[in-house]
Amino acid sequence: MSDAKSAPNRARFVAFHDLAEGQPAPAGLRFAIVIARATGGVVLVLNRWRQVWELPGGLIDPGESPRDTALRELSEEAGCQGVAPAWRGVIEVNDGRAHFGAVYECTVAQVPANFQSDETGGIALWQRGRSAPHPLGNSDAAVLNRWG
Repeated sequence: MSDAKSAPNRARFVAFHDLAEGQPAPAGLRFAIVIARATGGVVLVLNRWRQVWELPGGLIDPGESPRDTALRELSEEAGCQGVAPAWRGVIEVNDGRAHFGAVYECTVAQVPANFQSDETGGIALWQRGRSAPHPLGNSDAAVLNRWG
């Protein structure tokens, strides 16, 4: 997910909003992220540009639903196919402006041992109670703390 997905590292977590799926966010949804659960933990990817570990996610394309964005980004950034995505809520981040993103959770049957793409330089699994890969994006840490 990371810090606004489109904004550099300066974007920071602000709040979670317990909105129903489809309920309008204050400024509209700009991005979507996914908490992808595998047998060994939650999938994280290393963002090549921000150099932080983050949840897969990205900007919502015109005409694309937030749910479709979350699953597309999981495939592109981690090489995983998500099953049964479930709505969790909205995250707000700020980089000088407020940005709102959809948060989904799904399961994945398989996670590649090594995966890299144009955007991601690695893949890891996170488990509560164990050290997270470092550095971990600020917003991603907040999401994992709440739903991880």
